[in-house]
Amino acid sequence: MDAAVAVPKDSPEQPVPTVRPGGRPGVQVDGEVVSAVEWFAGSLDEALAAAKLGGKRVFVDVGAYWCPPCRKLDEEVFTRPEVGAALAAGYVALHIDAEKGEGPEVAARYRVQAYPTLLVLEGEGLERGRLVDGMEPAELLKGLEEIARGGSVLAGLEAAVKAAPDDLEARYRLGNAYALAARRTDAEAELAKVIAGDPDNTRGLAAQAMADRAAFLVAKQDGDPERAIALFRELQQKYPKAKESLRAYRQIGRELHKLGRDDEAIASLEAMVAAEPGNIDLKSAYGWFSFRERCRPADGLRAVDAGVLQDPKSADLHYLRAELRHQLGDLAGALASIREAAALEPDSAFYKRQVRRFAGLAAAESGGLAGGA
Repeated sequence: MDAAVAVPKDSPEQPVPTVRPGGRPGVQVDGEVVSAVEWFAGSLDEALAAAKLGGKRVFVDVGAYWCPPCRKLDEEVFTRPEVGAALAAGYVALHIDAEKGEGPEVAARYRVQAYPTLLVLEGEGLERGRLVDGMEPAELLKGLEEIARGGSVLAGLEAAVKAAPDDLEARYRLGNAYALAARRTDAEAELAKVIAGDPDNTRGLAAQAMADRAAFLVAKQDGDPERAIALFRELQQKYPKAKESLRAYRQIGRELHKLGRDDEAIASLEAMVAAEPGNIDLKSAYGWFSFRERCRPADGLRAVDAGVLQDPKSADLHYLRAELRHQLGDLAGALASIREAAALEPDSAFYKRQVRRFAGLAAAESGGLAGGA
């Protein structure tokens, strides 16, 4: 199962992938998607009204175009006929880009913690259940069946902890699920027990629990960047060799950026890369930070360029080059970079779509320059 993507701050100009009506469901030769799901064309309130009128519930896919597990849902799950049939039978299905239009308000209303989040709502707007993360078609259908029966993934995790109270891994899974479901008090209680039960992080669970507490509970739900920074730094001090401590540099940078302290934010990202100079993934993380947070794209581009020198065949790095060059106003360079990414992964529907996107932006700029000449 793909890991859910933590919700970032800002939004680019690009919407979620185009979904063409009609035709045979699946990814087309040009990278566009024909969905098997009949997505409702309207607002959430309009979808709720339609659901009440039809005696159905509302299924809301909350995601973003750049999110890999969201793209997997679009390309591999929502194109499946059995998924389309199940949603048509019992739901009004709504596709929401959490970063555009009413998306931010919907994400805030339902306290969406990560992308993708799949919400099941009653016609009155009350949440009946949610599924978080990328998944296979069978997993989605099973999850919807459990929610319809009144069960949930959370119920199963709660039962596992009740059956084995000393199982710290089961307790961590429950605490993490509570955090993703925005059940703050329950999450805090379970994560605290995990931290206390693994004081030396010998099982790797205490560091995970501390990271979840800082990111999901304090940074996202409490909206307290200063305290989140303090908790991430406490994690780094207590367990300096844990992988979560390395990741915390990026999360600290994000919270510093929220506070308008971009010099310190970039210093945190630089410290992350310096901790493991040969780690290309950290350079990619630096690039993603600059792109998603719109924070010093020139600095992020330098980190990505260094990564490309180490691994010139990384399509992900070339894609990041394209986005960062776009933010810096270099549309010709952005187009060249996305073409390189597409050449490295010629079967990627996402990169095919992005080539057309950047080509369109470059053409528009050229036309504008010509018109102004």
